[in-house]
Amino acid sequence: MKLIIYLYIILFVDPSYGEIYQWRDSSGRTHFSDNPPKEELTEVNILEVDSSREKILFNQLKKDEGKRVLKSVANGEFYQYVPKNIDKAFAVVVVNHGMFASDETAKESAYNTSRRWQRFSEKIGAIIIAPIFDNYRYAVTSEGPQKWGYRGLFGRKQGADIFLNEIIFHYQRANQFYDGKIFLSGHSAGAQFANRYLVRHPNKVHAAAFSAPAWFALPTHQFPWPNGMKKRHRVIRWPGETMDKVIDIRPNPKGWLKASQLPVTVIVGENDIKKIRHVDSMGGDTHVDRAVFWVDSMNEYAKKNGREGQVKLKIVADVGHNFGKLAAVCQDAMKSQIESHLFNEIQRINKHNKSMQANADASVY
Repeated sequence: MKLIIYLYIILFVDPSYGEIYQWRDSSGRTHFSDNPPKEELTEVNILEVDSSREKILFNQLKKDEGKRVLKSVANGEFYQYVPKNIDKAFAVVVVNHGMFASDETAKESAYNTSRRWQRFSEKIGAIIIAPIFDNYRYAVTSEGPQKWGYRGLFGRKQGADIFLNEIIFHYQRANQFYDGKIFLSGHSAGAQFANRYLVRHPNKVHAAAFSAPAWFALPTHQFPWPNGMKKRHRVIRWPGETMDKVIDIRPNPKGWLKASQLPVTVIVGENDIKKIRHVDSMGGDTHVDRAVFWVDSMNEYAKKNGREGQVKLKIVADVGHNFGKLAAVCQDAMKSQIESHLFNEIQRINKHNKSMQANADASVY
């Protein structure tokens, strides 16, 4: 059966910054990528976004400076915090909330997660994004089919990773210089999401630091996704739906290898030793054990493929499963990478602007 794909190519005025592709596959899933789909195209639409539209969106970012604002895209909502004096050389930090208490909503959990990163945002000059993973769409505290939810990048209509890519796309539309890559963090269940997003989308991540996940996507075919590289094929039905949904995930091992080459830090409190459900070959039965095992496994996987792994472990003394204390360590772990990125962006944009001015001056003569 021929795959029907709708493709939208977002073109900026300056083509040197590439194109953004949006398409919908035969299953109805919308994709956002810097690379076009490899499947055969049967219908193509080209949407041009000019500089005036970009200016409108960037001006809105300027108006949002110093505020925590609720935003939305097609597949969900998110909180945005923009630091004061934002300019085109910016960084985007995505912080993912964990499971929330019975007296708390997903929106409140994302709000509180974003608030914990506000001071860091102002100090370093990065935009903070906190996606809202609600139960209906992404099965956080309620069970999705076979207990799948956002932690495994699953979703009722769209995958949780596609939701995040859609958010990232929002900022690419507002700034032609933004490369569409993020600094990635999360705690507990939010760290599980971050871990799995990292190995599935390493090309969209500059650096990552996440804390206290109980489960990881291991670099082995011993386990099916979301706990390993082995393919996952199931027919499922989300609660309340009348139609089945086919899950057919075939992870690319190159994702793990690319992730192993990024500055990644796994952070865990030394007192986070409450027993987790035992599964053979998962590295142990505590958060500490499993963090150690995943870091070692990733660096060993890199070594087997002729690379030197860059994945690090930070065990925090006298701390348990504490988001507030571990968030500060996540921030410290990514601080130098964000500062380096912002410095390089300023240099790149200045070089671009000088080149554009030189070309404009030359055209006068």
